[in-house]
Amino acid sequence: MRVGSSRQIRALASVLALLIAISGTIRAQDTSEGLQTLLSHALELEQRKDYAGAEAVYKKALVTAADDPEILKRLGLVCQQQGKYDESIEIFQRILKRAPLYPGVNSLLAISYYSLDKFEKTIEASRKELTGNPKDKQARYYLSLALSASGRLFEAIQQLESLQAEDPQDLAVVYQLVVDYKAAAQQSAQRLARLAPDSEFTHAMRAETLADGERFDEAILEFKEVLRKNPDFPGIHFALGQVYWRRKDLEKSQQELRLALAEDPNQPLANYYLADILVTGKEYLRAIPHLDLALSVYPELTRGWWLLGKCYASTGNEQRALQVLKKALEQNPGYKEVHFQLYELYARLGKKEESLRHLQTFERLTREEQDRDRGVLQKSLPRPQD
Repeated sequence: MRVGSSRQIRALASVLALLIAISGTIRAQDTSEGLQTLLSHALELEQRKDYAGAEAVYKKALVTAADDPEILKRLGLVCQQQGKYDESIEIFQRILKRAPLYPGVNSLLAISYYSLDKFEKTIEASRKELTGNPKDKQARYYLSLALSASGRLFEAIQQLESLQAEDPQDLAVVYQLVVDYKAAAQQSAQRLARLAPDSEFTHAMRAETLADGERFDEAILEFKEVLRKNPDFPGIHFALGQVYWRRKDLEKSQQELRLALAEDPNQPLANYYLADILVTGKEYLRAIPHLDLALSVYPELTRGWWLLGKCYASTGNEQRALQVLKKALEQNPGYKEVHFQLYELYARLGKKEESLRHLQTFERLTREEQDRDRGVLQKSLPRPQD
């Protein structure tokens, strides 16, 4: 073989290898660009809530990138959005076989299990997600839902309270806490009734339930049974005083509230209810110290500020009355009784413009309240037949 011929062959081989490499790079670039186009289109479909369309595009993308975990994750998510929970579970498990703690996938798997009422599997998947990301809110929320559905209420409440501490404005968490608190209370009440059906504790629990349902006469009988069984039962006189107050039996309420305050002079709500009774009886000076104590503990009691303002206005301390009534309006600008009190107070002080302004506000709020009541009444009335 000639030397020149050998060199030519090597040169041709080099050129051929270079052409193959360039061709492969071009194909890879084309494939990458095509895949990105598909994924962008799928995301657009998701944003339009065309989940079926997005599912088809993701499946097409997987032909090129069969094991891409992010594409599989999006595919599982759009299946989940369509209620295809079994399919989504298979897809998520396909990712987890290769990467058991792939971010976010166990959390999504938990949602699919929860949607199928598979609560133990939901708990397991949520806990796995939290192994890799202990602060994941979605995993903690679905863990709490699954614990609650499994009857493990106190564990569920623990999770929810932690979430609420981090974000007090999360209404879904607040709602679920209310549901679980109520269920936990019922669960504990049932346990108490089984353990000691005729104990003073069971009678007290029944009384509280009856009072919440405004069955005041029955509640009073139950509270009296508590008192008979144990005259030193904690808070029994306050409980009776509160029920009598709600029942509008002010004389008996005052008797019980005074007994409650003899046991604990600083009980804030006993002071509040007693002050309300004293104001009703126009004993304004005697009511003031009780209201001061109650409001020092519960400053959010707008009605308490109104009562206190009424006391000061009725005893000739107009400036203090103005301060207190303004405090009430800061909490609730739509408290019509406060506006009426200010109308009278400013009239007494000779401030006609201020007096008229509060009178007009009082009249407007009264009309709005009447309109709402009429609207509710009209909705409740049967419609005439055509």
